Amino acid sequence: MTSPGAVGQFDQRTFFARPDVFPLEFGSRHLDFVPMTADTYRRSIFTDRGRIVRAAQTGWRLETAEVLAEFERSGGRQSPLSYIFHIAHCGSTLLARALDIPERSLVIREPFVLRQLGAAAATGGGDKPNPSFWHRCLRLTAGLLGRRYAAGEPVIVKANVPVNFIIDELMALHEGSTGILLYAGIDDYVSAVLKTPRHRRWVRNVTGELAGGIAATAGLGDVHMDHLSDAQAVACLWLAQMRRFQHSLGHCESLRSLDCSDLFSRPREVLSAALELSGTHVQQERVADIASGELFSRHAKDPGRPYDRDTRLKEMQALSAQMADEIAEARAWIETIDPGRKAGSPLPRPLVEPRPL
Repeated sequence: MTSPGAVGQFDQRTFFARPDVFPLEFGSRHLDFVPMTADTYRRSIFTDRGRIVRAAQTGWRLETAEVLAEFERSGGRQSPLSYIFHIAHCGSTLLARALDIPERSLVIREPFVLRQLGAAAATGGGDKPNPSFWHRCLRLTAGLLGRRYAAGEPVIVKANVPVNFIIDELMALHEGSTGILLYAGIDDYVSAVLKTPRHRRWVRNVTGELAGGIAATAGLGDVHMDHLSDAQAVACLWLAQMRRFQHSLGHCESLRSLDCSDLFSRPREVLSAALELSGTHVQQERVADIASGELFSRHAKDPGRPYDRDTRLKEMQALSAQMADEIAEARAWIETIDPGRKAGSPLPRPLVEPRPL
């Protein structure tokens, strides 16, 4: 990273107005930026340091305090954002890619700066480290993510798991922001999250990182993550996120829930509703083309791999049979923590109405 010195050395009219310079990662006292274009955003399935597709290998390192001061002097403008909040391993990458339509929307997938703020809040169990500074950084981050290439172009931000612990703070930044809360039922979640040793390590890592936020979630204060089996840890992570989603749905009218099974079985309806929610104007013929096109016949994170609805269904059926004992263990754990809860119950305010039985 090179340091250009003052933010003023960037063109102020574009630095805080256009997304050509992307906030990559917070450091101890600095914020790293990289150059981007509309094309590199589209090619970046994720935007963390290891996977982002940059417009050039150059980058810039600026003092966070300096960027904050310049942002606030410029007015600290907040633009409405459309979020995809999700519990992980439930089709969020597919949804985000399907909503990424050239010259109609700008989609930013899993910005690491937002993850850092969510993790910092969750680590403290909701008590932010240096709350005033944290909130200033949140406003700065949302302000930078809200920049767009065209005035009427919606920006859709796909978040990741730690961000689920700061949904209310994000939605409060602009009354015009919207969000989709994407989730899977516990059976499919156990199957997807425990299917390989790498996935099991992810569960342990993320539940360890977010233990404070999980403990601060209603009804989970007495849970000791170190005492849980893999299946119980997945159940705990699922329940914490579902409770966070339910809480946010009760406090914010512009949020909608989405069962991932609807994304896979009713893609055209889901895409149409999601585009409408975000304010993205696309003809229905184009929506139909996307829903029936190559995107839904390939693995979202590995586009070179054929993977359609039928392939996924067969894989999930096989995993469900293979993991029947752990699925039962996860369900039993949820029942002990939340007696009477129906693990298959849908969240309220769905993006698409359930089909009649």
